[in-house]
Amino acid sequence: MEKRNKIIFGVAIAVVVLTTIGLFWATKKRSGGFEKSKIKNKNPKKILIAGDSQVAIQSEQGGKITYTYPNILKDELEPLGYEIDVVAIGGKTTDWIKENLQSKLSEKKYDRVYIHGGGNDVNNASIPLEKTISNFQTMVDSVNEAGADPFVVLGYKIEGESGRFGNYKIIPLTRYLNKQEDWIPYVEKRKQLQRRLPNEVVNARFVPVYDLNQNTQDGIHPNGEGHKIVASKIKDSILN
Repeated sequence: MEKRNKIIFGVAIAVVVLTTIGLFWATKKRSGGFEKSKIKNKNPKKILIAGDSQVAIQSEQGGKITYTYPNILKDELEPLGYEIDVVAIGGKTTDWIKENLQSKLSEKKYDRVYIHGGGNDVNNASIPLEKTISNFQTMVDSVNEAGADPFVVLGYKIEGESGRFGNYKIIPLTRYLNKQEDWIPYVEKRKQLQRRLPNEVVNARFVPVYDLNQNTQDGIHPNGEGHKIVASKIKDSILN
C-alpha cells in the first residue's frame, strides 16, 4: 500500500510540474515581447508606414508635411530601390488607421508595414486601452494576412518631468484640459500603452522605445532633429 501511494504521489508531482512548465511556455509564447515573429520577407523593398501625425507627410487638406521621418526615409532609401508609402493623417485614432490601412493593403502588395500610432487614443478619455490594443492586433493580423511583415513602433522614451517628452508642464492646454496637471493621467495612459503593446500583441515585431534626447517643442511631437533620430531607428530595422 505504501509503495502504491508513493507511485501515485510521484505521478501527481510529475503532472503538476509538466503542467506548470506548459503554462509557462504558453504564456511566454503569447507575449509579443518574448518570441519574435518569423520574417517572411527578408529583403523588404516595398514598405508602408501607417499612423498619425508622427508619420504624416500630408495634412487632411492635402498640404505637404516635409519634416517627418518618412520623408527622410524616402530621400535616403528610394534612390536605392526601396518604395516607401505612407497612410497617415494628424489627429487620427487607431480606428482611422485600421480602416485606411486595410484599404491600402488591398491596393498593393507590401513586404513590410510599420504601424506607428495610438497617441490620439491615449489623449481621448473615452477610448480604453483595451480598444486601442485590440485595434493594433487587428492591424497586425491584416498585415500578416496580406503577406507582409508587421512592425509595431513603440515610440519615444517618455521622459516626464526629467526631460521634455511627456512633461505635462510644457504640453499645450486644450479646450478640455484647463491646467497643466490635467495632462498627468494621459501621460500615464501613454506609458501603459507602451508597456502593454509588446506583451499583448502577437505575431508582430517591435521597434523598441527610442530616446529622442528632448528634441520636442510641445512635449508630444518630435521636432526636425527628433525625426532624424526616428528615421535612423526605422532605417536600421529595414537594413538589418
